[in-house]
Amino acid sequence: MQRRQEREDFMSITAPALMPKLMLPYVFIPSQLCSALKSIYCPKGDSISRSNLHNNYKKCIKSLSNVRTIIQRDYLSILKICLYLIQFEEDLELGRFRLLNHTVETSDLENCFIISLKSLNGDLHVIKPDCEVDIRDNTKKAIFAKVVKVVENDVIIKPYDPENAKTLKMKEKRFNIHFVDRHWSLRCCHYALEIVSKCNWIEIVYPQLRTNCIDMEIDIEWINADMKENEPQKQAVRKILNKTAYPAPYIIFGPPGTGKTATLVETICQIVRHFPTKNILVCTSSNAAADEITKRLIKYIPTNLIYRMYAPSREWSTVKNEIQSCANFVQESTLFLSKELLLRKKIIITTLVSSVRLIDVNFRENHFSYIIIDEASQAIEPEMLIPLAITNKESDENTRFHPQIVIAGDPYQLGPVVCCKRIEHLLGRSMLERLMDDCDPYKKQDGTYNPNYITKLVQNFRSHENLLHVSNKQFYCGDLKICGGADIRMALNWSQLPNKNFPMIFQEVLGTETRSLNRSVCNTAEVLAVLMYVSILIKTKFGKHVITPKDIGIVTPFKQQQLDIIHHLEAMKIKGITVGTVETFQGQERNVMILSTVRSKVFEHNDKEHIGFLSNPKRFNVALTRAKALMIIIGNPNILCKNEHWEVLWKYCKKHNANIPFEQLPLNNDVIAKLKGNSKVKSCNGSGPSRATELSVTVELGEENRTKTFDELVRKMENLKLKGENLKSKKD
Repeated sequence: MQRRQEREDFMSITAPALMPKLMLPYVFIPSQLCSALKSIYCPKGDSISRSNLHNNYKKCIKSLSNVRTIIQRDYLSILKICLYLIQFEEDLELGRFRLLNHTVETSDLENCFIISLKSLNGDLHVIKPDCEVDIRDNTKKAIFAKVVKVVENDVIIKPYDPENAKTLKMKEKRFNIHFVDRHWSLRCCHYALEIVSKCNWIEIVYPQLRTNCIDMEIDIEWINADMKENEPQKQAVRKILNKTAYPAPYIIFGPPGTGKTATLVETICQIVRHFPTKNILVCTSSNAAADEITKRLIKYIPTNLIYRMYAPSREWSTVKNEIQSCANFVQESTLFLSKELLLRKKIIITTLVSSVRLIDVNFRENHFSYIIIDEASQAIEPEMLIPLAITNKESDENTRFHPQIVIAGDPYQLGPVVCCKRIEHLLGRSMLERLMDDCDPYKKQDGTYNPNYITKLVQNFRSHENLLHVSNKQFYCGDLKICGGADIRMALNWSQLPNKNFPMIFQEVLGTETRSLNRSVCNTAEVLAVLMYVSILIKTKFGKHVITPKDIGIVTPFKQQQLDIIHHLEAMKIKGITVGTVETFQGQERNVMILSTVRSKVFEHNDKEHIGFLSNPKRFNVALTRAKALMIIIGNPNILCKNEHWEVLWKYCKKHNANIPFEQLPLNNDVIAKLKGNSKVKSCNGSGPSRATELSVTVELGEENRTKTFDELVRKMENLKLKGENLKSKKD
C-alpha cells in the first residue's frame, strides 16, 4: 500500500501547475464483496462456510440480471456495486497478461519500450493508456512504468524514472511483467457518488413534471443564420434560456445530422449574450466532441473567456492549432489554473471524467448557471454525476441544485461501452435513455414531447432521403425531414448504380467469416469487394465533384476486418480513407460510405436464431446513417435477414432494384491487374512486424519475391462466385 502511494505521489508531479493535481483515493472493493465475487467468478474450492454478509452480496450480484430499471431507493447502491463489478472484472482480465521471463524491445518513441503480446481483446483493450506496469528482473528490483499507448498487439510503455531505461535496453535481459489498472475513471465516479449522495440529487435524477414553468418571450438575434428557419432548434434555445425544465435536466434529442452540436453552440452563445454574468460548464464523453464545440465557439466568443481543459496525459502535439490559445498548456505541458484564474473564465470545456479536477476548486454553489453535457447517450450514468458534484454542497432535501442541466444525445445510437456482461443492461443504458423511457416529463403525450422539457430536432442536413429512409421509419417515427443541399444528390446517375435515381447498393457477397487470434472476425471475400468499390470510386466524377479518398469512409463492426482493409489499402498506396468500426464512426459523416458487414454465420440462443454482434439495433442505425450521398452495403443477405432491421433494409433495396447478386460483383480486370501490381503490404504501426492474418499482410522480400496476396484474394473470390452461380443454377 505504501509503495502504491509513493507511485501515486510521483505521478502527480507531471507538469507545472497553479492548482494542485487532484489526488483521488484508491478504491478497494470491500472484502466480503470481493470474496463473494471470487466465489462467483472462480467457484472452484468454494465449499467453505461464509458469513451472512458474503452470502447477501452473492445473492445481490446474481439478482442484478433480473433488475430492469433502477428505482430511486436503490439508485446509489446499485451504481456503486456496478462500479465494483467493473473493477473486479477488469483486474481479473488483466491478470491474464501477467508475463514471465519476457523480453522488452526498444521503441522509436523517446525513452519508450515495447511489450509484445500474442492477443488483446479487440476494441475493448483491457490494457489501456495510464495502466501501470511493474517490471522485475531476476534481481527482483522493480521498475515502474506507465502504458503510453496500445497498437494492435504491442503495448508501448515509458518508465517513470528515465534511469531505468538503461536496464530495459539490455537485450539479454528478461523480465517478469505485471500490469496494474489505476481505474482512474472508476475512482472519479466513486468520488462523485460520495459527494452527490450528501446532496439533493433526486430532482435531477428522478425529475417530476411541474406545471408552473416560466416561459418568457426573449428577443433573440440568431448568431447562426441557418437557425432562423429551424423551429425545433430555436425552441430548444429559448426553453433553455428560460430554464423551463428547472430543476430537471433539459434534453436535446438529436437524431443523426440534425444539428445537435450547432444547437448547443447557439445556446452557449445566447447565454453569454443575454446573461453575461453567468458561467457555463460544458462536458462531453470524448475529447473529439469537446474539441468540436470549442472550435465552433471560438468563432463567436473571445478565447480568453474559454478554458479548454485537457487531462495531464494529453500531448501538446495532438491539440488542434485553432484550439491551442484556450487550452490548459504552458510551454507544451498541461497546467491547471488556480481558482482565482478559473473565475475569469465564462466557459469551461472538458470531458466528463476530466471535470472531476474541478471538484476541489470549491466553487460557490451558484458559480455555474448551466451545465451542458453533449454525447450524453454515450456516458455511463455514474460519469454523468461527476459534473453535478462540482458545485454541489451538503444540503437538506429542500435545497435545490442551482444550475440548469442540459443533456444532448440520441438514445437510438450507440450507448455506453460496458465490458461487464452481468451489468451491461444497467450501465449500458444511458441516463438520457432512462429519463426518456421512465420519467413522465420526457415521455410523449398524445404523440408529442413536452417542449418545456425536451426538444426533438427533426431537420436532417446530412443525408439523401433514400439513405435515411429505413432509420427514419425504424427509429424516429418518420419525423426526420430532408433539408440537405445539392451535395446529397451528387451520386445520382453514377454508372455503377443499378437504379440511377437511388444512391444505394446492397452488394451480395457470399464469403466466409473467420476468427483471428485477437478473437475478432474478418471476411476475406468482403475485403476484396470493398477494395473493388474503392478502386472504382477513386477519381470518379459525381457531377463536377471528383471523388477523393477523403470523401470515402469504410465502416465495419469488427476490428480485424478494419485492420485487414487498412493493410490492403496501404498495398494499393491509397491514403486518406478513414476505416473504422461502427463505434469510431459515431458522430462522423462522409460523402460515400462502404459498410462491410462480415457476418456469414447464424447463432442460436433460447431456440431463437440471431446474428450476434450485428443484432444490436443501435449499431445498425449508426452504421446506416453516416453517408451523405452514396451508401454501399456489402454482406450476405441470407444471414443478415435473420434480423428484422436488416431484413427491412434488404427489402427496401430490393424494392428499388438496388441489390446486386454476388455473381455480378464488378471484378474489373484492369482493377485486378492494378491490385496485383501493388501487392506489397507494410506493417500498420511501423514499430515491429504486424500480427494480422496471413492473407492481410505480407513481408517484403524484394521485387522478384513479392508475395501474391491479391492473387490469392482474387482466386478465392472467383471460386466463391463460381460456387454462388452453381448454387443459383441448382435452385433454378
